[in-house]
Amino acid sequence: MALAMVAGIAVCHLSNIHSLYLWLSLLAVTAIMFGLSMLFGKSRRTLIFTIALIFTFFFIGALRCHLDDSRHDSRHWTHAATLSEKHSSYLTLKIKETPVPRERSWKAMAEVTSIDNRPTRGELRLYLRKDSTAATLRYGDCLLAHGYADRERGMLYITSDHYLVINRDSTSLRARCEALRMKLLRRMQEGPLEPRYSGIAATLTLGWRGDLEPDIHAQFRDAGIMHLLCVSGLHVGLLAALIGGLLFFVGKDRRGRIIRGSIQLITIWTFVALSGLSPATVRAALMFSLFIVSRMMGRRTDALNLMAAAAITMLAVDPMLLFNVGWQLSFSAVAGILLMRPALSLHRNILWQTTIVSLAATLSTLPVTLTTFHQFYPYFLIANIVIIPIAAFILGFSLIYLALPCGLTAFLVKWPLWFCDWLTAGISRLPGAVIANIEPSPWHIALLSMAIIFTFVTINIGSLRYKRTKDNELC
Repeated sequence: MALAMVAGIAVCHLSNIHSLYLWLSLLAVTAIMFGLSMLFGKSRRTLIFTIALIFTFFFIGALRCHLDDSRHDSRHWTHAATLSEKHSSYLTLKIKETPVPRERSWKAMAEVTSIDNRPTRGELRLYLRKDSTAATLRYGDCLLAHGYADRERGMLYITSDHYLVINRDSTSLRARCEALRMKLLRRMQEGPLEPRYSGIAATLTLGWRGDLEPDIHAQFRDAGIMHLLCVSGLHVGLLAALIGGLLFFVGKDRRGRIIRGSIQLITIWTFVALSGLSPATVRAALMFSLFIVSRMMGRRTDALNLMAAAAITMLAVDPMLLFNVGWQLSFSAVAGILLMRPALSLHRNILWQTTIVSLAATLSTLPVTLTTFHQFYPYFLIANIVIIPIAAFILGFSLIYLALPCGLTAFLVKWPLWFCDWLTAGISRLPGAVIANIEPSPWHIALLSMAIIFTFVTINIGSLRYKRTKDNELC
């Protein structure tokens, strides 16, 4: 169902079919198929019901994409008649995230609510001149701006004398979470930890990259462990496991599972809210929430089904997430890891499992990374094997420092971060650490994807055969 929904969104977005009535009529045809399935025998009924269900999710995805795609929305701000390259416009904007400092500006996503007093919808990238006024802006602030909005690139650059804050959101849950996030960030910045390592700790715990030094970002990227600096499934999983381990005393009966699961859910979603609600973090939180709830109910679950349910939920809310690079990397990495479960189960030692997880995540995300970033990092396996096993300590100490920034907690978090800094710096200086300027064609990406799928299938078949041989020897 998830794959059918993805296919429907992709087909609607990439095709020139702009008729809403066509998608609605095709959805009605599938409803008729559901009714016809009840007239046949059990075997045919199941087959027709399955086909109808797949087509239903395909057309639901296409319909949701049609309703959210700016090309089909006459009220989207890019279709505003008053937009011109020669004349500036008055725009009413609502900031959707706390602005992040860049080299020469502050950047944030903003929702366009009106242009020249005409209601519109849609989002754009907002760039503000780097000054003290821009530094005070927060999530939920409403601005009246005067400037030239670039409809082609979906962006707007304005200076402090070309906008005015007309309203501030201080009551919504998201606004309060953002305010608490910024308060915790200031505590970390004022703590005794060196700014170089404080920036890494803030990235790991709060998803704030504004204080991350450029050379740290480059080192982690060139070493192939950039995912450690992106709050995602790794961090949510480590946090859930940490909370579960600390609550060992509640027991494994039904009452204990409910207590442990409830505290894990509260902790996970609090962490997600404070870390910026990125697509990767929300995906991980949804997956782990479904898993925790099933454990609380005493039911067995399949991780691939949980991932598919999370994908369907997120795409139903915002189908354009399918074209978000972070969303693509997150789901492809998790899918690759889950598909390699037979190989993971062969050995329980941490070296084997870290190697398989790193290979699976890198291979499954390779088509996306080559298409988007045009680079490859050959030494990714070295850094992952060394750093992933200590990632739990890094995250744990960073969270302790976030809660209590003092000399002792700064000492605890500094040394593992210093080790990561030293290791990534050494790897990034190795010859051939970055293979850049890769420009694959669609045919190359298709062939690469087929080769990756073949590799996954081959490894899984070999793992299953090896495990079966070992089981027979034990028998």
